[in-house]
Amino acid sequence: MPSLTQVARGAAAVGALAACELGTHYAASTPGAQGFGLMVVVAPLLAIALAAAARTQHRVWLLPLWALGCGILWMLRAPLGRHFEWGAYFEHLGFNLAMAYVFGRTLAAGRRALCSQFAAMVHGTLTPAVAQYTRQITVAWTVFFLMIAGVSTLLFAVSPVVVWSTFANYMTLPLVTMMFVGEHAWRRVALPNVQRASLFAAARAYRQTMRQTAHHTMRHGMHGQAERVQ
Repeated sequence: MPSLTQVARGAAAVGALAACELGTHYAASTPGAQGFGLMVVVAPLLAIALAAAARTQHRVWLLPLWALGCGILWMLRAPLGRHFEWGAYFEHLGFNLAMAYVFGRTLAAGRRALCSQFAAMVHGTLTPAVAQYTRQITVAWTVFFLMIAGVSTLLFAVSPVVVWSTFANYMTLPLVTMMFVGEHAWRRVALPNVQRASLFAAARAYRQTMRQTAHHTMRHGMHGQAERVQ
């Protein structure tokens, strides 16, 4: 079972995400709220950028650069606010394409599928049947996020922005939840003789695997940068 701190952090993250989605939809459906919509779209990105800049050894020049970027955004707030929905769209599109890439790149030859990594963290060594199943689920998640990105793009192109916002802000997370719970239920049918892990264990394995992947990517990038300097 997760600790109280982990539950609190998860609840805070979900609450912040829900607040951003509600704020974006409010701005999309309320005339004259474009400035508020721009703030909702930009503020999380600026917060993430600030946290990343503050943690790096290059903060001496990244933090002033971040402040300069904030100043430029402030000066351009009027024209950007009139088209804030584009920022919201690209944010939604970028997230889903990034998730599709995270899952899909592990399907390359010679690599272990991401869902197989989750399963190995929970169960240890995987049988061939489990390895094949988790690879298929990795394919399913990749296609799922690509489909979300495609539907989002289609609605943004041909529908009123309120319709797109309803899908992006009110339906995406429920669809992800349904996919996660549905896969967990289908596993009981596809792998009836395999010991089943709880949803909490699956979520914890996902979080730990993603942390390891991010750490490996960061180390690989820093090593490559050092080689280029040398």
